[in-house]
Order: sequence, then C-alpha cells, then structure tokens
Amino acid sequence: MDDSDRHLEIAREKLSALQEAFGKHQHTVVGDLAIKVVEQLIEADAARQGMHFGAHQERQAFANREYPPSITIAMRRIWFAYGDLGYDGTNGHRARLVMRHLRTVAQFLEKRLGKQIWNSVDS
Repeated sequence: MDDSDRHLEIAREKLSALQEAFGKHQHTVVGDLAIKVVEQLIEADAARQGMHFGAHQERQAFANREYPPSITIAMRRIWFAYGDLGYDGTNGHRARLVMRHLRTVAQFLEKRLGKQIWNSVDS
C-alpha cells in the first residue's frame, strides 16, 4: 500500500465515523471529522505526486493550486463551519451543509483519484 492509498484508507475510516455521527445528530463530531477527512483527501492526492504536508497552510496552498474554485470554496466552507459546530453543536442545519460540501469534495476527488471515497447514499 502506497502513501496515497494509506491516506485514502484513513479518510474512508473517518468518513464512516462522520456519517455515523451525523446520523446520531452529534454535530460537534461532524465539524471535527469533516476537517480531518478533507485533510486526508488532500494528502492522498498530494502523495501521488510524492508530496506530504505538515501544516494546514501547505495543504490549502496545494488545493488552491490544484483544484477548481468550486472545490476550494466547498473546503473553506467546511473549515469555517468547524467553529460554529464546535461552539454551537446543536446546529443541525450547519452540519447538513458540511455534509453537502464534503460530498462535493469527495466526488471531485473520486474522479481525480479514480477511487471510491463516499461510501453511502444516506448522508
């Protein structure tokens, strides 16, 4: 298993936990895990090019260079929602928006990487 596949495995594991938490209305968990899923997906993509990042700014710069604006906007909306869901975890509407943006990101990277990421049609 190469680094890209390892990052995808981690992203899928976190996504599975995220979808379960969303189903249980654990919205603070949605905020936490959504960011981790995005980080792992970026790392999976970068690893295909022999790159690895140690900081959020490096991942964000890579995404801004490599992805279309619609995807980087969806990523930013996930990152910005993190604070709202962390401090106001009962916000189910905000959690639904995070899931919608995350699905957009995952579908884009599924095409780019040629690998399945989103594992459920329920969330």
